[in-house]
Amino acid sequence: MRSLPILLPAGVIRARACPLASIRQVRTWRLRFVEHAAGAERLPRPAGWSDVVDAHAVPCGERTVALTGDGFRAVWDAPYEVEGPVRLRGELVVDPLDGLETTGRIHRLRLLTETVREDAAGERVVALTARDLSAIPKAVDDDSDRGVLVDLEIGVA
Repeated sequence: MRSLPILLPAGVIRARACPLASIRQVRTWRLRFVEHAAGAERLPRPAGWSDVVDAHAVPCGERTVALTGDGFRAVWDAPYEVEGPVRLRGELVVDPLDGLETTGRIHRLRLLTETVREDAAGERVVALTARDLSAIPKAVDDDSDRGVLVDLEIGVA
């Protein structure tokens, strides 16, 4: 089984712009690739969530690129002209308006919650917890929930 982690942002859930879905259902998602800003490699990640994406890039507009990878497609607003094989650091994010379609069976759902606190030295510390779900929630906490991490089994019909 090839698993693909995608982020369903809290804002998309709040806007009710995503399909209600539960584990084992086959769903089609519209995906966008979002590059990480500098320093993002230090952000906490739940187990199984890689931020490295290997794909083939094809220009499809001014600085807009279609990425095709192992079982997925996504749109990327590239900061430079690019064509051919790419290895990128970032996330595949559900974008119901402009993303490219990828279909898969939901293997796992995890609600991602961020907690921000200061350590003894006064430094900002971000902790990320991942709680397993059986279905995508209808509502999320505006202040702390980042979204739902959807693990898709790709290559299914």
